[in-house]
Amino acid sequence: MEKDLIETRRFYHKIAEPAWMEFKTTINIIKDLRSLGIENISYGRKIHREDLIFGRPSNEKIKAYKESFDLEADFDTKEILEGYTGVIAEIDTQKPGKTFGFRFDIDAMPIRESQSVTHKPFKEGFISENPFAMHACGHDGHLSIGIFLAKWIMENKEKLTGKYILIFQPGEEGLHGGKSISESKYIQDIDYFFGAHIGMGLPSGKVGVGTTGFLASTKLDVIFRGHASHASALPEEGKNANLAAASALLNLETLAKHSKGMARINVGVIRGGTARNAISDEAMLKMETRGASHEVNDFLVKRSGEVIKGSAIQYDLDYEIKIAGQAPSIDQANYKFYDEIDSLLKTKGFDTIKSPDFKASEDVCYFINKVNEKGGSAIHFIFGSDLKAGHHNTAFDFDEKTLTTGLNVFKECILYLNKNGKS
Repeated sequence: MEKDLIETRRFYHKIAEPAWMEFKTTINIIKDLRSLGIENISYGRKIHREDLIFGRPSNEKIKAYKESFDLEADFDTKEILEGYTGVIAEIDTQKPGKTFGFRFDIDAMPIRESQSVTHKPFKEGFISENPFAMHACGHDGHLSIGIFLAKWIMENKEKLTGKYILIFQPGEEGLHGGKSISESKYIQDIDYFFGAHIGMGLPSGKVGVGTTGFLASTKLDVIFRGHASHASALPEEGKNANLAAASALLNLETLAKHSKGMARINVGVIRGGTARNAISDEAMLKMETRGASHEVNDFLVKRSGEVIKGSAIQYDLDYEIKIAGQAPSIDQANYKFYDEIDSLLKTKGFDTIKSPDFKASEDVCYFINKVNEKGGSAIHFIFGSDLKAGHHNTAFDFDEKTLTTGLNVFKECILYLNKNGKS
């Protein structure tokens, strides 16, 4: 089992694809699930809420990528190749019981993978074949655990009760995809929900139970529009978008403080102008806010909007702000459930640490909040793993033994919740 699990992870590592372009990834996940005998598999437009899709690439970019390869499938892939990626599989035991939900993110980072001889994927021949994408955060491991969990459920279907919904979510990086799927009709009435992440500061062998410290976040794309002019001959006719972007950048960085918890603002990209002797008529910022709670993050978003508006007024420009991604914090953590699962895993020999601090944002929180609000029980794990380089680094790689640990954690949770009269 471990060997097959590692081989699957390496296969998906090679076909790394960024948000909304996980074409090969989605199609191969469907093939793998169908090979297990799972019949109820949903994908395409119907698993998404169209109005809640964030950060979709341009149609030109999607078209160029899908035309760069040939991939055969005996099912309709049209909507997948239009950018409606992701998969939802349902396994129904046909016996009364609870509904279990599991979420696995499937997208890669939009970065080029290291080709250093010390980088294991390069050295052993499973480096990303796409120069514009790399699994630099472990999602190849997450989705592989999901496939093998589906395999185990199918093999043990007669012994289990209830329903099992496995969500293979696109676009976690940049917080693009969670909201869309979490609000679809397929994610309703889940009694027990599980999510997880590999690494995140915990060493191999450790299992973080009931992750805390998820930061609410909003990703914003800002565009300033002015008027181009010759910088020397007619400077008075120009309206300089670069000046507004620069002014906004400096002032935005002063906002990251709040008495009610952690607050963060970062402008990661600033871009503008086309020539050194022309006044720039367009400039853009790619930025993010993060807060320990919705209240803190909403404050930062509001104040950011005011700073951006002020910069536009200062230089007599038009401006536009687009939401490129979002994630909430956890509204009400179910600590009683965390304690219960921690006790279970300890008795099974797992080396656990309760309520580790995530210190970042994750759109899995949409699912966690939804389940908790409806009276279910939701939990997130960190599967500790010794990393060769940090998350989002071009030389990222994790300890592949972590895959088996993660799979076994999910198995034990299912068995426990079935056997103890809870399902």
